[in-house]
Amino acid sequence: MNKKKAILVASFGSSYKKARTEQIKPIEELIMDNFSDYKVVRAFTSNRIINKLKKENIVINTPEEALSILIEEGYEDIIVQPTHIIPGFEYDKLKKIVSIKNHNKDVHITISNPLLYHKNDYKQVIEALKTYVPEASENEAVVLMGHGTEHYANASYYYLQYLLESQDLPILIGTIEDGIELLLKRLTKGKYKKVFLMPFLLVAGDHAHNDMAGDDDDSWKNILTANGVEVETITKGLGNNKEVRQIYINHLKEVMNKQ
Repeated sequence: MNKKKAILVASFGSSYKKARTEQIKPIEELIMDNFSDYKVVRAFTSNRIINKLKKENIVINTPEEALSILIEEGYEDIIVQPTHIIPGFEYDKLKKIVSIKNHNKDVHITISNPLLYHKNDYKQVIEALKTYVPEASENEAVVLMGHGTEHYANASYYYLQYLLESQDLPILIGTIEDGIELLLKRLTKGKYKKVFLMPFLLVAGDHAHNDMAGDDDDSWKNILTANGVEVETITKGLGNNKEVRQIYINHLKEVMNKQ
């Protein structure tokens, strides 16, 4: 008898319907298309977003809840696929949940990797960015706003920036956590007059629409404008990009090949 198999797609989540529809759902659908013998289910790791959606009568499970349901339904082989960008606190939290839930000897749960994990992932993300960001002319640059973290995985952004610079690509990465000051210095040093401002986030949700492109004085758009930089904002998340989505598929195949 074949084992019942499932893939739990664990995203941070978004309260923006458009972000869930255009950036999270396509990843889940691609996983369904590639692994038709697996049941594919959704979970969000952000309790704040889950509770906010609950007030709109939209119920989305936490990873703990989703795994408990799958185990109760008799699924024996479960892979958790995070859609997070870096292996930070959210990934650590998922690993802990998987460890706790793996106590049942009849159930085998493995965790796959977020977007930036292996060295080759960074190269693939750069190739994906080349198809995703506008082509910058002289004195123009693409500025990507990531989330950032106090976790040591924050170094992922700096390594990606190093690789972008090694290819002489006019793409600069900053994070909300680290602030925009260093980015402003690099723009001044590079004598960039105009930037295409985009989120380096899976979804274009609250951070993209408010912290990045919002109307408040402290949004990145307005800080850059106040510093004499022409800004064109593009609010679409990485989940829109098919090459980015493929990296998650590659991670799942890697896990399956090891089983």
